[in-house]
Amino acid sequence: MTSHILKNRCIFDAIMNVALISLGSNNNREHNIALCNRLLDDIYPDILYSATSVTKPYGERYQHDFLNQLAVIRTDRPYEEVIDTLKSLEKRIGRTPEDKLLGLVRIDIDLIVWNNKILKPEDMHRSYIHDLLPTLPHPEMFKF
Repeated sequence: MTSHILKNRCIFDAIMNVALISLGSNNNREHNIALCNRLLDDIYPDILYSATSVTKPYGERYQHDFLNQLAVIRTDRPYEEVIDTLKSLEKRIGRTPEDKLLGLVRIDIDLIVWNNKILKPEDMHRSYIHDLLPTLPHPEMFKF
């Protein structure tokens, strides 16, 4: 019976989408990242997280340091649904277009890689991505 369950799980695993997500906040950082983690945990129970890292802001608009984290999700949901879910979480945590104009980021959730396809090549060059990838539980999943 156990081998039958494992065999079926392997078949199921083969149809799962795998995504690398980046999380960032420069406003009430620890609280917003922790809240984001709890909300993501509810949606993606098998989510894996990296360590966190404080980084200097990119661009002149942002004045406060960011707290960044990476996460890996496995889901049978299509790409468009995952994007919609992540954007909905940003709004739920309080992200507004006005905050961006002020340089405040309550939370930024970006889908960086989808099934080994790099979606945001410019982000892959950011130091926090390189620093945090090895802290994921299975960093070998993302070798670029």
